[in-house]
Amino acid sequence: MPVEPMVSPAPSRLLPLLILFGLTLGLTLAGILARPIESLSLFWPVNAVLAGVLLRNPRQASPVGFALVYLAMVLADLACGSAWQPALWLNLCNLGAIATIWYLMARLPRLHRRLRTPHGTLCLFGACAAGAMVAATLACVMATPWFEQSLRATWLAWFSEQFSTSVLVLPVLLTAPSPRALTHSSSDSQPIRLAPLLVLLGSLSLSIVFGGPGAIAFPIAALLWCALSYSAFLVSLLTLTAGSTLIVAVAQNLMHFSVPQSEPGVTTLMSARLGIAMLVLGPLVLACVSSANRSLMARLAHQATIDHLTGALSRSAFTRRANALLDDRQQHTPGLPLTLMMLDIDHFKAINDRHGHAVGDQVLRQFANTVQDHLHEGELFARLGGEEFVIVVPGLAPEQATFTAERLRRAIQDLHATHAEQHLPITVSIGLAGCAANAPAPSLDLLLASADQALYRAKAQGRNRIEQAEAQRQVV
Repeated sequence: MPVEPMVSPAPSRLLPLLILFGLTLGLTLAGILARPIESLSLFWPVNAVLAGVLLRNPRQASPVGFALVYLAMVLADLACGSAWQPALWLNLCNLGAIATIWYLMARLPRLHRRLRTPHGTLCLFGACAAGAMVAATLACVMATPWFEQSLRATWLAWFSEQFSTSVLVLPVLLTAPSPRALTHSSSDSQPIRLAPLLVLLGSLSLSIVFGGPGAIAFPIAALLWCALSYSAFLVSLLTLTAGSTLIVAVAQNLMHFSVPQSEPGVTTLMSARLGIAMLVLGPLVLACVSSANRSLMARLAHQATIDHLTGALSRSAFTRRANALLDDRQQHTPGLPLTLMMLDIDHFKAINDRHGHAVGDQVLRQFANTVQDHLHEGELFARLGGEEFVIVVPGLAPEQATFTAERLRRAIQDLHATHAEQHLPITVSIGLAGCAANAPAPSLDLLLASADQALYRAKAQGRNRIEQAEAQRQVV
């Protein structure tokens, strides 16, 4: 009986898990080396970072993935000289926080999970609080052997640190754009407004200079301004920076922040952490609302500007841009020639009636794609309605644009729509109107009317041809 070879896991599945293991090991080692000796860390971002990584990469959030995370944490602790018992138990606390945050956030719709709605931000705060509670409770179970503090102080120390760090770090990971989106946004990026950022830096400086319990609220107005001005990802980075700065300032006693001594187990740092974590909620929610509004306005503007079927300009958008082009020519470049082409797909109604609207839509898309492939920068292409399109070519007089129109006519003639294994020929009739160099430009309505008359003649004389406006012939 032949023995089947053992099938090893696919490298594509192992590599992400190995990366997760290496990331956990490196982050844990860095966190251990950065914390004070025999003391809890001022920041322990490892749990929040790993929860964010697992939420952004669901395939790694498997039992094997969580086991590798726990193993990497324990190995890092042992490598730094920790005894095996505290290494096992304390990292179980960390794993509890990671698993709790992941479990609660992973059940949300993607829109909420990526903090694109206020509801998602509020759910994140709840998940961070739950994860911090789990970690703090597990820490208190074995607190006696390793901590000299009371159970109350131990629980508050763990909870305040885990909650504040998670609230500051996780939004950065959940709102971070993908590499593809980052590349696309960088090509269309606009200059960043510096005023909100400068005000934020100034308010942070004033917080440290003035000090006192109320000083942690100084940056709130600046953060709200940033939330109205920047993307959710950038606002998350700013809240992380501002919150971390304030926590360090309180820990180093730079702000003279204190709590009543009558509160046993509550330290200045615990109170500051919780206060700062709650203060960043407002800017994060506002950033989500502001980003959602900007996205909605961009979609509405696109729908109002672009014809959804062909990708050409809509009639209203074309009218605005063409009038602006004519006004600019009159004011700045009066000697620039200009041509307007009116295009109409021949026998389009017959194609729709015989073969259906799906084939008609295919013809429109193929036609528009071919035209757009022949356009140059600065030329306008719009769908006026049905099978009628228009092109504005600045820099070419009508007699010169005739050659461009002829190349376009031949390219359209080479197109064939396919229906039921039958090739349907596509042709176009074109009417031209415009103004020569140093000639006064007529209004857009007059250009459209002249080109439409030329188009009518092209159709009357057999279609699949180009005609110039009669008035234009006299001018030329």
